[in-house]
Amino acid sequence: MIKAYYKNSKGEVLWLTKAPFRTVEADWFDSTWEETEDGYEKVVTLDVFGKRMEFVQNMETLYRIISVDAETGKYGRLYVNDTFLPCQIYKTKKTGWKGYVYTEVELTFLAPELSWITVLEKRFYPQTEPVAVSGLDFPTDYPFELVEEKRGSGVFEIDHIIPSDFEMVIYGPCSNPKVLINGYPYEILTTLEKNEYLILNTLEETITKYLSNGMTANLFNARGYDHSVFEQIPPGLISVNWSGEFGVDLYIFLKRKEAAW
Repeated sequence: MIKAYYKNSKGEVLWLTKAPFRTVEADWFDSTWEETEDGYEKVVTLDVFGKRMEFVQNMETLYRIISVDAETGKYGRLYVNDTFLPCQIYKTKKTGWKGYVYTEVELTFLAPELSWITVLEKRFYPQTEPVAVSGLDFPTDYPFELVEEKRGSGVFEIDHIIPSDFEMVIYGPCSNPKVLINGYPYEILTTLEKNEYLILNTLEETITKYLSNGMTANLFNARGYDHSVFEQIPPGLISVNWSGEFGVDLYIFLKRKEAAW
């Protein structure tokens, strides 16, 4: 069964394949969207069910979720199975009205670019002990060790064709955290206390700090300026190096023209 839903920029979810909202004719795996001056459009017909007050509440829920991005100019995400497309529902049209019981609603999706995204997740935990990365590790009673030791190191592979945007989460406590990806530095000039973290998103070009009291702070101007922190990650074998004092999560956005089956 296809899983399809829309998540607006506030994180509110509108299911498109579950009652009381169900799509009628929508080929979610069709890469053909209509190209316009503002991006790419696709019209999807949604059935909305309910009895009297339940129907009214469902229509209000529909409006509340989809209006957030249309009225603020932000983009949500259209999810199909394990892929998502940044977009917004910017236009609706009611047809097939049958009292306060059932109606058909045409939703017009607008995407700035036709790039479905599959997320590759990698987590790197704090490493307080050195890790041998090359050479020969002799017993401790030898007067020397022919080994290079590093804290905070990891390797993984991105099986893709083109460079990818990503989201990096850095957890406190730490000061001026820097992460090297294939030797390229991503540095944020800030201090994170315990239970605080920051999120660097190259797709949206944002850096947000989440404080322990629930508040947030914009760290866009706290980024390292010698190298752009919004540089995409290349495909292939990836090495990650950092001080080892803090944890790092990576969410690599692998783009494709169609949703994943």
